[in-house]
Amino acid sequence: MPFYRHQILDAGSGLFTVVKAVGALGLVASAINIANHGIPDYLGSRQARLFFAIAGLAAISFLRFGRPPQLEIGSPIYIYASMTVFFVIIVSLVDTPEKVKWVLLVALASAAFASLYILREFQQYHLQFLDFRPGGKVVGDANYFSLAAMLAVPIGYFWFIAERRPVYRWAILGALVITSLAIAVSGSRGGLLALIAFICFVIRRSHHRLRNSCILMLLLIPPMLLVSRNPIVRLLHPDVAARMGTQARYDTWVAGLRMVRDRPIGGIGLGEFKPTVGVYAENPRLAKMAHNTYLELASELGIPCLILYLWLILETYRSLGRTSELARRFHSPLLNSVAVGMQGGIIGFLVSSFFLSAEYVKFFWFYVFFSIALLRVTRRWALRQMKGQGGTLAPTYSV
Repeated sequence: MPFYRHQILDAGSGLFTVVKAVGALGLVASAINIANHGIPDYLGSRQARLFFAIAGLAAISFLRFGRPPQLEIGSPIYIYASMTVFFVIIVSLVDTPEKVKWVLLVALASAAFASLYILREFQQYHLQFLDFRPGGKVVGDANYFSLAAMLAVPIGYFWFIAERRPVYRWAILGALVITSLAIAVSGSRGGLLALIAFICFVIRRSHHRLRNSCILMLLLIPPMLLVSRNPIVRLLHPDVAARMGTQARYDTWVAGLRMVRDRPIGGIGLGEFKPTVGVYAENPRLAKMAHNTYLELASELGIPCLILYLWLILETYRSLGRTSELARRFHSPLLNSVAVGMQGGIIGFLVSSFFLSAEYVKFFWFYVFFSIALLRVTRRWALRQMKGQGGTLAPTYSV
């Protein structure tokens, strides 16, 4: 999820790449699981219905223009298709607490593994180039890596607080430290604001606020202070490049608002922001993304699609809240900690995506799809607990 173009994962060309092969194997495994256990209720959650509504609007917009749009992060219609496969695999296969644990371990490990590329690149070049920021072909833009890493940190942190088995605690702590170091050297101001929002969430939700806040800040703040051009310095004392980036954001935001005013319902077309922004900004040389998820969605697919997207985020947050409540009631520290951590990640994402075009970030869609599976796993586990106690679940916990 945190990679942009990995030399092994993306090896091959066209229909024959490692990632696509793994996706095909995932679909085969899903089919086998369906044959053994029946078809899951794919549309039983609001998140699923909202996702397919957004994907449907994207497909209609794509067909309306009839040509593949070009974006730095890939063709949007292809991304929606791959996210649909991702949805089917997660909802079909993640159906036990043990699978929840292993999926989360792999997610944390993926962020830590990608962080090693960031740290290696920083080690190689930071002395050669003034104000060097790592990123590139493997993990992509530093801002997008930072956002993906920021979505991994909340899961790991809350799991670390709740975990009592030493092996898992050390593994989670190691992944957190590596990821925190990479966030520090990435220099992303949006990532920093997301982390601040997450820290505020921790302070508000924790019973041991002082202790947990200190642990979190010890994990996140000291690594930043070791880097000369860390996100804190770049936010408080922007250099020339940072100021130019701010101006570019302002220009694209003004152009985006003009697009929304011009076509508020259907938008200008899927993936058309970057090719069109120069016209609306009255600057032919300007060819940038919106650097604002909400504005880009509204301008490309219309205000109705933006409403669906915000509704999707709200329903994901609420679903995680129901999972946390069930898990607390039936004393499942793992399921509770994961759900609360992901709620904190969503808060951070809402902040960071105001400064990035993050609607295609794969780690975010993992949150959405995994929240569906997580609630269903928690409900099944709670039902087994209730049967053992001779009771029943209240209907308020339904999906």
